[in-house]
Amino acid sequence: MIEKLLKEENCRIVEGVKDWKDAVYVSLEPLIRQGYCTEDYVQAVYDATAEFGPYYVVTDNMALIHASNKVGVNQTQMAVTVLKNPIQFSEDGPEVRILIALAAVDGSSHVDGMAATMELFGDDDKSEDILAAPDGKAIHELFLRYGGNPE
Repeated sequence: MIEKLLKEENCRIVEGVKDWKDAVYVSLEPLIRQGYCTEDYVQAVYDATAEFGPYYVVTDNMALIHASNKVGVNQTQMAVTVLKNPIQFSEDGPEVRILIALAAVDGSSHVDGMAATMELFGDDDKSEDILAAPDGKAIHELFLRYGGNPE
């Protein structure tokens, strides 16, 4: 269930970031702080980005920050960071304001969280709801609603 994969304290709004590396770190910071992943996982995202480009930018306004679970993942968890000021992960890439960080210990434990995330990726109105959320609590509640688990 998504309520186990996304804690309210892992949803937040920040002013902005200085570059794509900062965006990756800021998105994963709540998960690092709580021990769900380590700094090694951040490096894994950096390394994968160097090799494949910003593969996690899946649509305008949204990025699903993740890497292989082979290094630095201790427990499955998600975090959502909304940026007041957008970031581009590449010079010609779309502007992104919603950073969804995912640390998953295996290929199946994060399925509910991904379902809620896919609901957002495919619906501009839902994305706008997230962008208009006044705080982390509202972001969390929207994810629960879109994940089919209303409070």
